[in-house]
Amino acid sequence: MSEFKTPGVFIEEIPKFPPSVAQVETAVPSFIGYTEIAEDKNKPLKMVPTKISSLMDYETYFGKANKESIKLQDTVGEGLTLVKPNVKFLMYYSLQMYFANGGGPCYIVSVGPYGTDVVKDDLKSGLEASALQEESTIVVFPDAVSLTDQEEFYALYQDAIAQANDLKNRFVIMDTFLGESKSEDEETGFNTVEFLRNRIARTMHAAAYFPHLKTVLNYRFDEDVAIDHAGLQPADATGGFFAASVADLEALILLATAELAGVTEEEPVDREALIDIVESVIAIVEEVKVTADSEISLTAIQGYLQAFKNEDANLVIGTITSIITTLKDAVSLAQDKKGDAHGLKLGELKTTNSVLYNQIKKVIGELKVVLPPSATMAGVYAKVDGTQGVWKSPANLGLNYVIAPTQKISNKEQESLNVDTNGKSINAIRTFTGKGNLVWGARTFDSEDTEWKYISVRRLFDMVEKSVQNAMQRFVFETNDANTWVKAKTMIENYLNQLWMSGALAGPTPEKAYYVIVGKETTTDQDVLEGRMNIEIGMAAVRPAEFIVLNFSHKLQEA
Repeated sequence: MSEFKTPGVFIEEIPKFPPSVAQVETAVPSFIGYTEIAEDKNKPLKMVPTKISSLMDYETYFGKANKESIKLQDTVGEGLTLVKPNVKFLMYYSLQMYFANGGGPCYIVSVGPYGTDVVKDDLKSGLEASALQEESTIVVFPDAVSLTDQEEFYALYQDAIAQANDLKNRFVIMDTFLGESKSEDEETGFNTVEFLRNRIARTMHAAAYFPHLKTVLNYRFDEDVAIDHAGLQPADATGGFFAASVADLEALILLATAELAGVTEEEPVDREALIDIVESVIAIVEEVKVTADSEISLTAIQGYLQAFKNEDANLVIGTITSIITTLKDAVSLAQDKKGDAHGLKLGELKTTNSVLYNQIKKVIGELKVVLPPSATMAGVYAKVDGTQGVWKSPANLGLNYVIAPTQKISNKEQESLNVDTNGKSINAIRTFTGKGNLVWGARTFDSEDTEWKYISVRRLFDMVEKSVQNAMQRFVFETNDANTWVKAKTMIENYLNQLWMSGALAGPTPEKAYYVIVGKETTTDQDVLEGRMNIEIGMAAVRPAEFIVLNFSHKLQEA
């Protein structure tokens, strides 16, 4: 009670309610990667965790996607095609997917402007910077799949998981390095799923998703840079503009060699056969010359053809293979003619050649952005947390802006993804007829531990632990006696009771759903002397029904 010295009437308010627990945010991701800009009114934001609430905020502080150069190709049978750019910087596209799938406030850690390559040390520095922001609860690396070294990709996730283990309030959403698992590494024989499992240790603080996603988004192209437009070439050309023609010429060289191998005075050359070979060579080279931006002379071989037809006995037929070889080498080095748009800017074509402009815009619109799923899943986490609660599994949900996963997964194929002998589960994203693209997995990367098998359980405990930890700060240096113990216990029980009533904890009564023990049962006299107050909290977290088994049997007729 206050000490009064002046006569009068005084008012004192007596608190009747115990202190309460303020629940922390559960789905506030940190996106770590490269951005177009990083400034706020000339204040640099590089390596500064910056909170945003919308895509407009992102564009204001960090710009848009990197502008890719336009490369076109005219192809026989297909017409004008767009050469897919090697897109390395995916932050902007990832944020589009995040907000489209329910994402809310998040942190952006720009590790620098767009350059030539994605560097692991840059992303690691961004990870270290994000640790300073306590509100962040999820870690996402949109640009990690663009690292040139696959081992660095896994090392980065190892660093993020180590940070999550240390901070106790972070959850890492992992991608696979590649978007499909059908190809194997030549050196190890592992596919991308096996690589992830072999390089990342089991952890309850992370979840992995597979495969990558083909989205409805379009790449951003630079309309102010000259277009590289390669002209017509065969549709099956690989390793060169006229690889198929080169292969045909190589076959004719072998055929000519075989024809000449058995020539003797008794067995003269089969001139008709050689005429057919030479005519075939001329036809191939003439077809190449139509589209090649190179001069290839047919004078020598045409002279041989005429000599064969005239049955010129003085012709040295043995040199025919060397002439065909010379032509083959010329064809292999030939470049195709440049297309109509070569050297022009897209904006210029709009006024000078509207037909070609519309063709280019069409092929640009048809090329869709392919992304790893982590940013999309961060949006799903945020949506589920906001609408149903962190205790609800982020699974069996449709994905917005997704055309299809990059690889179709069957029930049989998912068995090995979902249930791993070492507990390293990978959650599948699958397409179901009539349902669309669904998240079809809810496990952490440590499903062998039944306590922490499910993402929702791990994240519920993260939320409660951090919320209670923050609330208990007010009791630091309070008297370590029964009065303080009762206040702390009441505060925590009230919070857990609210969670139970919301459906986060399982049990018909509060006593079955949770318990809080504090006092002489947990804190000894020695603990008091050493300044420790021990509180034990137990929770029966709700868990997802992952496998629903319907048992049917015959019922005997009773009448």
